[in-house]
Amino acid sequence: MERPVPNPAGDWASRVLWLLGMLGLIALALYVLWAVRGVISLMFICGAIAYLLIPLVDWLCRWRPPGVTPVFWRGLVSLGVVIGFIALVVYASVAFVSPFIFEARDFLKDLPTYQKRLEASLSQWQQTYQQWYAGLPPQAQQWLDKQTEALNHSLNQTTADLQASVQQVVQGAGHILKLLVELFLVPVIVFYLLFDSHHLKRETLRWVPPRYTRTVLMLIAETNRVMRGYIVGQLILGIIAGIATWIGLQVMGIKYAATLALFAGITRAIPVIGPVVAAVPVVGMGLLQEGLTLGIQTTIFMTALFLVEHKMIMPKIIGDRVDLHPVLVIVVLLVSGTFFGLMGMFFGVPVAVIVRNVMIAQRQRARRRPRLHRLTVLERTELTTGTGGK
Repeated sequence: MERPVPNPAGDWASRVLWLLGMLGLIALALYVLWAVRGVISLMFICGAIAYLLIPLVDWLCRWRPPGVTPVFWRGLVSLGVVIGFIALVVYASVAFVSPFIFEARDFLKDLPTYQKRLEASLSQWQQTYQQWYAGLPPQAQQWLDKQTEALNHSLNQTTADLQASVQQVVQGAGHILKLLVELFLVPVIVFYLLFDSHHLKRETLRWVPPRYTRTVLMLIAETNRVMRGYIVGQLILGIIAGIATWIGLQVMGIKYAATLALFAGITRAIPVIGPVVAAVPVVGMGLLQEGLTLGIQTTIFMTALFLVEHKMIMPKIIGDRVDLHPVLVIVVLLVSGTFFGLMGMFFGVPVAVIVRNVMIAQRQRARRRPRLHRLTVLERTELTTGTGGK
């Protein structure tokens, strides 16, 4: 029997078709993700809340009274935990509203003073800039004028886009109705995740072909491991950052400490750039309140707080669950933020870590799998059919 002669042209054409097919599938998947980004963001929010509450539900389910079925007791416990969580959120919101109202009132009262200080600082900086500009050669002045004109054009365009966005938000009553519906759906979805997550897992596996069952199980296990550790760790880090920021601002005598501390605790959930975003209003308030000296103090304080979190606290809480290079983290934040907005920035990094870990596990599994050479397979086929060598 003659051995098949490889066809380089056919192999090349098949590879091109395979590559085009894969690119088409990837483009279709990205379009579907973009189209349902609102649903995915809602599910991420519900999943994050469920990851926080599942340990409490499991612990309470151990204290089942005699004569009560496990299913009924878990449903009752899940409902009680969801209601308690809603009550806690409402109470915390009401408790935080009062300080914010007083601080907003004080800020509006002091706004003319801050405006005068800002105008004086801008006038002084403009004089310094004019003196420095006059000493430059003509070529450098022309180049600098072009850059200044381009910057002003960009700022004007950004301002116009921001005003258009605000007008769209004000006019979009349908978006507000959609937001209210999503807020109503959040506790419902969280209840079902707490009550019947095991059944949801079985239903998901029924839609998966048998050859991919092990991969899907690995993906589910890795998702649970990374998400639970990441969400709980970020919550702890946010609380620590908020409390530490509030104490530091109180010691330095900066106003609106509660509002700035809450903002710092929330933005801490954004990896890498979160502490930088939190430091901008803190340093700005220090500059407006007391000038350059307090601005430098707040900069040193926020930098020291970031280093302590990043080098001492975060490795103990999160560990290696989110082990990505900072450049990759920034790329993931930009891409996920483009597709899913703020929720994408919160959850983009752990999703990228999950995908990376599953791909590494699949690659290691493929390497451990025994491989047969193509000629060996052909020889075995010939021996089975009885045509080899006769």
